[in-house]
Amino acid sequence: MLIVGAGPTGLTLAVDLARRDVRVRIIDRAPSHFIGSRGKGLQDRSLEVLDDLGVANQLKAVGWALPVRVSTRGRPVRESPSGASLILPQSIVERTLRARMAEFGVTVELDTTLTGFEQSPDRVVATTSRGTIAARCLVGCDGGHSTVRKALGVAFTGHSSANQSMVLGDVEVTGLSREYGHVWVDPRRGMLALTPFRTVPQWQFQAATGDAGEPSLDEFRRQFDLFTGLREVTISNPTWLSTYRVSARMAREFRVGRVFLAGDAAHVHPPAGGLGMNTGIQDAYNLGWKLAHALAGTASPGLLDTYQQERLPIAEWTLSTSSTGLEQLWTAVKSGTGTIDTAIKPEHRQLGLGYRGEPLSKNLAAWNGPEAGDRAPWLQEIGGGGFTVLGFGTAADSLGRVRGVATRPMPGDQDVLVLVRPDGYIGMVAGPADVKPVQDYIDRP
Repeated sequence: MLIVGAGPTGLTLAVDLARRDVRVRIIDRAPSHFIGSRGKGLQDRSLEVLDDLGVANQLKAVGWALPVRVSTRGRPVRESPSGASLILPQSIVERTLRARMAEFGVTVELDTTLTGFEQSPDRVVATTSRGTIAARCLVGCDGGHSTVRKALGVAFTGHSSANQSMVLGDVEVTGLSREYGHVWVDPRRGMLALTPFRTVPQWQFQAATGDAGEPSLDEFRRQFDLFTGLREVTISNPTWLSTYRVSARMAREFRVGRVFLAGDAAHVHPPAGGLGMNTGIQDAYNLGWKLAHALAGTASPGLLDTYQQERLPIAEWTLSTSSTGLEQLWTAVKSGTGTIDTAIKPEHRQLGLGYRGEPLSKNLAAWNGPEAGDRAPWLQEIGGGGFTVLGFGTAADSLGRVRGVATRPMPGDQDVLVLVRPDGYIGMVAGPADVKPVQDYIDRP
């Protein structure tokens, strides 16, 4: 497998494949690893994924959930309780995934630019700035300006806003409480946010306003003075500077032959809800087990097609909900009331997303529990990574006839077998006599 792009999406996929004994190479055009905060929140579903990959506890130890204090010109007007997201810099997520990946003998090949590729029925041959790489499949996880997507000729439809942008970066701050995230709203100018991190001295600085100049320490100080009027706060030592322009775009093809797109290479979203990095991580988790089965020769002919079938609607949902959230956020900013938390919705935790009605979701029996395609609610009990068959009620007696996977009896008033996929979604709900369909699904998903 060749993965292009070593952000959270590419690293998640590399870890998932490597632990399944797939030989992986992962390249990135950057000469060094990313050091900034950028996508700074992990949602609940992503934490389940990262727990299965063996890194969630490390991330929880260095992240936190913060209440937010909203002010206007230095005057507090509202406090919001801690959100569901685990707040930590994206660079720490990437560093933790790289360390996990290294346990399987895989490291990022930096300063390696993809310059082109050709695919045949059985492989992809990629040319890079450091030579040629032959692989069974290639996955482009190389961001919104994806070289892989452009080489495929896949359209990236949607829009980008020249008027909606922000300057952001990582700075050190004194004179503000680290017990809160801080937001200042100005109906005439926009919004400024400062978010502290738990284990590093940096805060993320974000200024969304029409008069923002190029990101710099002087520009950050100017924006801070205009939004807050606070003279006792100092901002210093910028370690990462960036400009972000709001875009809502997505590809209509996530697979072309042996080449796949994931994360920002497939879809980019407005920042409301903090869904970008999380959706990319979940793209990778959906694709990883399917690629492993395909490369091992144990996949049904259509298994790899289900990546696009399942993830493209999720990308559409993400674009819609984040665009709506951004509109609600700006409505709240313009009102001057500070009710910006109305843009944050419970569905942003991404626990309710699923794949009902898709080809891999098969209901052979009715019951009052979750349907095929739903996220399995028993993940803390059963773990993940492989197929698991649960026997509810007397259907537990059938578990002994299921081969090659974990099985577990579960209490229940109805007699059903529930097959949980390696990515934690229900693949099949079946009756006690349906052991063969369950086994066939496991043997050749």
